[in-house]
Amino acid sequence: MKKAHFLAFLVLILPAIASAQSAEEIIAKHLEATGAANWSKVNSIKMEATISSEAAAGMSIGWTMTALRDKAARMDVSVMGMTQSSAVKDGAGWSNNPFAGQMDAEPITEDQAKSIMDMTDIDGTLVGYAEKGYTVEYVGTEEVEGVEAVKIKVNKGGKKVEYVLFDPETYYEIMNIQVDEVDGKEVESKTSYSDFKEQDGIILPFSMQQENPMMGNSTITLTSITINPKIDMTIFDMPAKK
Repeated sequence: MKKAHFLAFLVLILPAIASAQSAEEIIAKHLEATGAANWSKVNSIKMEATISSEAAAGMSIGWTMTALRDKAARMDVSVMGMTQSSAVKDGAGWSNNPFAGQMDAEPITEDQAKSIMDMTDIDGTLVGYAEKGYTVEYVGTEEVEGVEAVKIKVNKGGKKVEYVLFDPETYYEIMNIQVDEVDGKEVESKTSYSDFKEQDGIILPFSMQQENPMMGNSTITLTSITINPKIDMTIFDMPAKK
């Protein structure tokens, strides 16, 4: 009888143990496949891209993101001669929105600033995830455009959760789903990745398809990535009112 109870106990706990090990193994394969060790050499990054958006069909949209590890980030979106900017430094942020008539920059909420601060984690969620205090678990597979992608769940603390899906052949990340609470509302955003290229020893996606309930669907096509650019820190400061 005791043996039967022990076997039943094993049946219950072994899947959990296997899942935890699988999540760690999957992440290790992903980090190796993408040259993630080279992120340790990166202190800042600048990305430039063009965007096609359902909300602005046919328009030429420019996008620039500049981030300094764990300290500051800025994102600019330009269209029709106007530029919408958002920035954060040391946890406090600001934004303007000329498309809605807000020409002057205004402070943003704490939750909004935290969301932008995510960009200062420039090597991404999975590099050093344990040291960042995240826990991971294997949650099965999910089909992504004909690929039976391997899926893990990353618990980032509080109500912030991230799902990462990998191509089982390359172990590149092909989809990311983020669930967060911003200003009291749960927000889920989904990004698909493709067109992978090597940049300074790191494999990066140069095409991103985003599904965001707050901003609509869009495709970001990277035109350049600069590793460790010289950054004028004043770009993160809130501009004076005109």
